[in-house]
Amino acid sequence: MLRICKTSCGCSHRQRIPICLWLAALPCGHALLACSTAYPEVMVINQTNDFVLLKNLSFNGCLWSEVLKMGDATPVGQCLPGDDRIHFQKFDAAEYCRAQAEDATIPGICPCDESDAGATSNSTDVGKFGLVNDLPFWFNYQTESVKHIGYGEFYRFVITLDDMEQDFSIPGPYGHG
Repeated sequence: MLRICKTSCGCSHRQRIPICLWLAALPCGHALLACSTAYPEVMVINQTNDFVLLKNLSFNGCLWSEVLKMGDATPVGQCLPGDDRIHFQKFDAAEYCRAQAEDATIPGICPCDESDAGATSNSTDVGKFGLVNDLPFWFNYQTESVKHIGYGEFYRFVITLDDMEQDFSIPGPYGHG
């Protein structure tokens, strides 16, 4: 519906949208755009050791599905403000290899002799050599420390071996380590 305006000279003009509405809408539009840029930006860095890989890192609404080796960092993500721990899945390649050697599942890498490893047994299950787990488990972990982030800031979080614990708040697998 068009509004009729009267000017000082007495003529009437039709206006589609009053100027005052345009002037009021302009700051509101900028405020809406500014909300998305005000969310905190977060990046996470793996500083554990050369044998530990991390994946599926999450923090306050951000999820990074990349696999991080030692020294790698996630891309910067816009997360929700507040307090949380960094949740992730961890794979320790050195521990995995140690477990395979202790279980005598890799020929030539056995801390015992073949009879202890079951190589001379008549059982088809015991005498097999090869990996116990073809696909290793990625165990669920989280940082021990709670991180706090606020609006409009940049955060760089580092995951270390000293600041991690198993995360029992989500379904397993639950390993040792």
